[in-house]
Amino acid sequence: MSAKDTSNLTRRGVIAGAGAVTVLTSLSSSAGAEAIEQKNPILGHAIATIGVPDVAAAQAMYEAGIGLYEVNKGTVSKGVSESWGAPAMAGRPWVMMRCESGDPTFRIRIVQVDPVPGYHAMTTWGLNAIEMISEDIYAVNERVLSAGFDVIGEPRPLSEAYASVHAMQVRGPGEELFYYASDMTGENEFDLIRPKSPVDRIFNAVVGTPNIRGSRAFYKHVLRMKLGNVQEFKVRMVSDALGYDRDTAIEMGSAKGRWAGSSIEFDAYPIGLSGPRPRAPGQLPPGVSMMSLTTDDFDSLDVSYAAAPAVLYGGGRAATFVGPSGEWVEIIEDV
Repeated sequence: MSAKDTSNLTRRGVIAGAGAVTVLTSLSSSAGAEAIEQKNPILGHAIATIGVPDVAAAQAMYEAGIGLYEVNKGTVSKGVSESWGAPAMAGRPWVMMRCESGDPTFRIRIVQVDPVPGYHAMTTWGLNAIEMISEDIYAVNERVLSAGFDVIGEPRPLSEAYASVHAMQVRGPGEELFYYASDMTGENEFDLIRPKSPVDRIFNAVVGTPNIRGSRAFYKHVLRMKLGNVQEFKVRMVSDALGYDRDTAIEMGSAKGRWAGSSIEFDAYPIGLSGPRPRAPGQLPPGVSMMSLTTDDFDSLDVSYAAAPAVLYGGGRAATFVGPSGEWVEIIEDV
């Protein structure tokens, strides 16, 4: 499905589209086996794009709350909006920001989108959260609260199995969710990347999906990413957002890029309690709008893009597609 089709995205279409991936890959098992042996062409995360009503206000919050700093700013060009498959984004303000570490491989892009009445984080399919590494989430907690963020998950150990990893969850002004995680003991049981500033780069993007097997099949056979195992976890924030019992576990799985700390997490949302992400006509989705992935083998990706790949950011080519759960994904060529 290309990004041009998303104005007609429906519950049935998303579920059927994800299921079709599973059917297609099972019918072409020999081709799938060959793809598994090929090099993973996805290096990792390049940009997390956040859609908010007021870019300047959000920029001030992210500067004060997690120490992001401005790299550049402007308005969305006609060429970029067409590449995204979101023509109504043309002329809208954006700001590109970077972590205090100065990590050159990852940025956060904040863009203006119109508010969508009734939209709430973690109730729809697609990109729901960005997870970033930090030195000390208890210090981060104080900063984000003073900056005006809504802390929806206070800092605590991740679980008994991973007691050294502490995590927290924060909601921003566009209903975007950010998770922050820290290794508080040095044991690093979860094999986290090492932060070089109080808050450092993304290491995970969370996709809510109505069909976790279809989503995994797409990222394995189409993007040829390495998959993690499917496990069941109780996720308090998801259960609270969707209104089911906190003791009910959901399936979770992941796909990984070649760079350390470059994962996409798939959370299986109960179909009867969730649905497609609403958005203003011709615009990016609100909240966590889009993830940009870097590749060093652009031509090997057989994806239906919203528009032909084009050089947009002064480097390699870029193009955008919509994944099986309605997640917007931009592919950027590493040159």
